[in-house]
Amino acid sequence: MQKLVLYSTLSLILFAACSKDKFQDKPTVEIKSINPSQVSAFSGSYTEILLDFTDKQGDLDSVFLYNVWLNAKGRTAAHPFLPYGIPSFPAKTKGQIKLTLDAATSLVAASQPISQPDAPNGKEPDTIAFKIIVKDKAGHVSDTATTGQLVIERT
Repeated sequence: MQKLVLYSTLSLILFAACSKDKFQDKPTVEIKSINPSQVSAFSGSYTEILLDFTDKQGDLDSVFLYNVWLNAKGRTAAHPFLPYGIPSFPAKTKGQIKLTLDAATSLVAASQPISQPDAPNGKEPDTIAFKIIVKDKAGHVSDTATTGQLVIERT
């Protein structure tokens, strides 16, 4: 009877030790912060998006941002889909990515802002969010993560 308990316990420990890896082939992405969440459209103004990622092989290749214009009012975005390459780095299964976006070139929705008399500068601000996806070198793509609202004051 003691041998049965011993072998059962050893089998259970062996089974638990050989469980699946905690990371999947498909990468994951989570938005940690977007700072600042309100910027001016001047050249030199920027916002940073900080992402946490996991990838079983540690071979991330690209980050894709899709602009969601929350106050578009029929306008079309100049750059609705922004692909960003990731610089080479040693294979890491978990880490952070910081995206720095220039307000004047990456964030504005239209070349001419809509007039808004009650706004401080007389122009309606652009209000956007980003849907973010990461892709690894094997072609696996993550689920979509969505940022909170970002306001770009127009001049």
